[in-house]
Amino acid sequence: MLKANKKIKSFTLSEMMVVLVISAIVISLAITVLNLVQQQIRSINTSFEKNTEIRLLKRALQHGFNTGEVSYNSKDSLLICSHLNSSTIYEFHKNYVLRNNDTLHFEMEVIQPFVNGQPVVAGIVDALTLTISDEIKNKELFFFKPNDATFYMNNNGF
Repeated sequence: MLKANKKIKSFTLSEMMVVLVISAIVISLAITVLNLVQQQIRSINTSFEKNTEIRLLKRALQHGFNTGEVSYNSKDSLLICSHLNSSTIYEFHKNYVLRNNDTLHFEMEVIQPFVNGQPVVAGIVDALTLTISDEIKNKELFFFKPNDATFYMNNNGF
């Protein structure tokens, strides 16, 4: 004989609804945490890119100061690093710096060229201070080259 009143084990509708609500809460928390992690990664990546551009500018300017003659024109905000066979031109703007055909994106606050420790407006320079604006703080970069006897002889008309 077959039993007509055989019970099948299953979940009730209310139990299924509780599972769905708990699953929805867990998924929404996971998505929120994922968004926060993505924002942090974007922030780190942006900071890394800006620091990389600053490092490249520092390296290029230090190379220019060490290997040739450097002159500055404040009227056009041009810094020219002349080498034996070529020259590199830096054009400073408020929101970017052009280095020949390369564009470096950061805000320049102050550009101060020096000769023998004295600020100058134009001409041959032996030191340069750049202040770069950053979201957190200003970064100050200083470049210089030691002058040899020929520098002093050429400037004094010998």
